[in-house]
Amino acid sequence: MKRWKILSRFDQALSHPLPLVLGAWLILSSTRFPVTVFALTVLLYASIARDDSWLAAAVLLPCFLIPTGLSSETMREGRVITVRNNYVVVSNHSSKLLVYTRAKPILDSTIAFDGVPVPIEPSKGFYQFDFSSYCRLQGITCSISPDTIKEIKPTYSLRGHLMAHILNSGSPHTEELLEILFHIHSDGTFQGIFADRSFSLAGVLVFLRLLLKYFFYEADRKRILTGITIVLAIVFHFPYLLTQRLISFGLERAGFRGMKKQGLSFLIGLRLFPWVIHSASFLIPAVYTFSSSNHRKDLFERFFWGMQMESLLFYTVKPMELLAFRFLMPVTGAVWILALLEALTSIPFTSPVSFLDHCLGILNWISLPGTILGGGLLAYGLLQLSLRNGPHCMKQRCALFLLFQITGLFHPFAELTFINVGQGDSILIRGSLGTSDILIDTGKPTQWNAVKTMLEAKGIKQLDALIITHSDNDHSGNQQNVIDTFYPKQVLTRHHDPLSIGALKLYDLNPLTSEDENESSITDYCFLNGMKVLLMGDASSDTEAAILHRYPKLSCDILKLSHHGSHTGNSEKFLNTLRPKLGIISSGVYSIYHHPSPEVIARLNNRRIPYLDTKTEGDISIICLPFANVLLTSNGKLDIIRV
Repeated sequence: MKRWKILSRFDQALSHPLPLVLGAWLILSSTRFPVTVFALTVLLYASIARDDSWLAAAVLLPCFLIPTGLSSETMREGRVITVRNNYVVVSNHSSKLLVYTRAKPILDSTIAFDGVPVPIEPSKGFYQFDFSSYCRLQGITCSISPDTIKEIKPTYSLRGHLMAHILNSGSPHTEELLEILFHIHSDGTFQGIFADRSFSLAGVLVFLRLLLKYFFYEADRKRILTGITIVLAIVFHFPYLLTQRLISFGLERAGFRGMKKQGLSFLIGLRLFPWVIHSASFLIPAVYTFSSSNHRKDLFERFFWGMQMESLLFYTVKPMELLAFRFLMPVTGAVWILALLEALTSIPFTSPVSFLDHCLGILNWISLPGTILGGGLLAYGLLQLSLRNGPHCMKQRCALFLLFQITGLFHPFAELTFINVGQGDSILIRGSLGTSDILIDTGKPTQWNAVKTMLEAKGIKQLDALIITHSDNDHSGNQQNVIDTFYPKQVLTRHHDPLSIGALKLYDLNPLTSEDENESSITDYCFLNGMKVLLMGDASSDTEAAILHRYPKLSCDILKLSHHGSHTGNSEKFLNTLRPKLGIISSGVYSIYHHPSPEVIARLNNRRIPYLDTKTEGDISIICLPFANVLLTSNGKLDIIRV
């Protein structure tokens, strides 16, 4: 009797999405305090589930705390297990290492390399993809940038021989074949829908299922699909999607059905491949499955959850693409099969794919930038909870989401954000309800993704103004990218008159114009929700003296220190006059100039001026609420700025 009671608790646990959600939370949160996080997770499950299934969850969830592999700091050779556009992952027994290279070594070949491994630094940004966490969950903590890579043992696997055959074939579609079959993306390969969408093996199975239903009964179809899945899994070394399908097939044979089968297959898959918690290939199917667990699987429900997942993961919602999701899956599967046939026969089956990609680009015509992670999320959640279940409930939920996404209500407050672009500057100033969007500087070219992600996440389609304080590469490196992508209404690269945009007004205080770029930096001063903000660019001490000569009683609350905290500026007299309540430094981890200067830090400390550095804090944002100004950093700091 007790045995059946325990089994029934497992049944209850597996029928609920909570173990999957909390397992994912454990994976993301348990690095530093695993025991504490586990205890809180079980307590949270027990409080929400309100049944005895928490006992089963307490047994299931600890498996998510087991580490996955080891990273090596001494590895000098290894087997290539992953190839991407600018890096490969090599394995030597249970150790793994990330090797940055533009070369494309063959999968499952053994390579030797030189160089000194360094830790993979976390991406410190509100919306930046945390590549270091993604690597850590695979057991990779170090990377290396070798001068030379040498193959010392050829590939032994079928997938490796297939990749080598493609590279040696001289086909004009080599890049397309590598992207479709191996996810080795090259810039410019596809420009339309296929540029956003990966060619997954799950699409192959969906396409084959649709094809086989015209020739076989359901039982035969399942056997054939299981066989094909096993073959593909062996050839491609059991990737997540195929492994999860095999787990699902096995559970079905063992008598599991419905949500119990889905819940357990997702849990096992998440345990075996914890890094997929960062992947849309796991998150979107999981959300679709569990969102429909207690309701009929209608179009609007999938549309609703799909839009929210796109907003959360990609910071852009493409409604037409979502509506065509069920059509696109078999299409990508058919393209994958055509690519395989071309690789094996050299017949150009994929020639029409670029044209198809261009035609399907119509699905991207409607694009709504923005993420739900903003100041309006609480109001959105309360409004969604207030909607009662009924025949039109999901339509109302979809309409409410689209209202917030289109109007920018997820980010309704004015704010000042110092974007973490390493050694460089990029500052976003926003008026309330998107009435004004001003970007000051754009960082280095290598930081384009950080700038682009921030602007898209805030729902910005067009900037009201782009200001380049001076032409140094770490300030203007992405100027043309910003112009081409966010179409600023005006671009200012020289000293400007007072600039009024909505309720915002910016004053350029620097009176100097000389051949010295730093000395001539645009230095903007503005008022934001009662705060006086001064942004100094790379201004020198001579610039500071000229500003104080013109404005001897100048003061500010927020000071963006000049030249990344260099001793060439930020003079004692300047700090004594301004007496800011907070200093902001924008600097990089591996700067050869070792900014900020210890001398400047001492000046700040001697005057008890608190400061924050993007090097340690990541993105720094000041959100202007009606009653206060709230400071947030992507590293977890929270404070109130009183003026």
